[in-house]
Amino acid sequence: MQRLITACVCLAVLAAAPALAISPGDDLLIAGAARTSRWVTDLYIVNPGATAVAVDVMWLERDQANPTPETETFNILGGETLVLDDVLRNNFGMNRAAGAFRITATGGVVSANLIVYTGAGSPDGTYGSGFEAIPASSATSAGESTNIAGMALDSDFYTNLFALAGANGVTMDVDLLDPDGTVLDTVEVVLEAYEPWLSTVSDLWDVASFANGTARATVTAGSMVMLGSKVDRTSLDPTTLELEFGAGAGSVDGIYQFTIWDQDPFTEAIFATGSEMVVADGLVTEILGTYMNFQKLNAQEDDYACPVLWGWGWDIPLTGVAVEDFADGYTYTEDHRYYEDGGEFTWTLTLTFDDNVGFSGTIAAVGADFSGDDAGCNGTFPPLQVFGGKAN
Repeated sequence: MQRLITACVCLAVLAAAPALAISPGDDLLIAGAARTSRWVTDLYIVNPGATAVAVDVMWLERDQANPTPETETFNILGGETLVLDDVLRNNFGMNRAAGAFRITATGGVVSANLIVYTGAGSPDGTYGSGFEAIPASSATSAGESTNIAGMALDSDFYTNLFALAGANGVTMDVDLLDPDGTVLDTVEVVLEAYEPWLSTVSDLWDVASFANGTARATVTAGSMVMLGSKVDRTSLDPTTLELEFGAGAGSVDGIYQFTIWDQDPFTEAIFATGSEMVVADGLVTEILGTYMNFQKLNAQEDDYACPVLWGWGWDIPLTGVAVEDFADGYTYTEDHRYYEDGGEFTWTLTLTFDDNVGFSGTIAAVGADFSGDDAGCNGTFPPLQVFGGKAN
């Protein structure tokens, strides 16, 4: 601790813009891809920025975890589009393959689109489907749901569902809904880290036929991206069915900037600056606030009863602390007995996350065992307000 320092700091809180198709990012997931005697895959990666970006394209084999996937690296200049024709044969040397792609970028962000196509049965040209790359930060994660509409299983159409698990795998319940929202059947799907998955709806649910069905996937652990393919039984021409995703349906994971203020706007500013919270796989892994001046005025309100300044957040024990644990207040204790007159603080941090793009809440503190000049640090402090936003 240091003695009280008076300062004025303004911290801009950044909020992430909603993720809209097709969205750039530095970690992109494409849930399905294949190469067979019938199907061929082309991959397009766009660098929308002005400077070069290094890109790793990772091939993920279906029905298995992919901790060390086969990877090809490319350099894309600013404004350029990398075109990988028949990517699985020409770049990965495979005549037959089924799985998914993960694309990571260094030095900027990229967007990507994949086209799976065939000329079979189409003398005038090709047909197929386009699958967009979804930022990993917008994947559906624990506590969230997403929907894929427009499915059918009847004499005219059948539907396939694809999914790709995130870094920690996924556990999800997949419901089949009819148009009025009635649940016709439910199955649990469990995938390992970066495991691609494919199922026809006839194998997934115990329902003989349906029209205009919706798949509702509710994630209970991990994260995933998903898509559907509705196939005409006569022409075998597929149509891509996209899932809901964006700021509200995306992952809580990311880096947040935050600021802390007194609840009374007429008192001197209480602040944290250089403040950052990191959320990874639904867990808060880091909270750092450069300094916080926690005021506790004495009875005359013309002096500080607790004249100290904290580097707040450095000692918060965060191993395995889930985002939802902050909803009811996460409490921990900091020991400051290492200096003369020092005692301890018990902190309670209560946060509510807003559509995974920001949060708000309070910080409360109770001091104990302080003595001497710092005896005024004992007792309950007025709570402070916390406001945070996900950095772009």
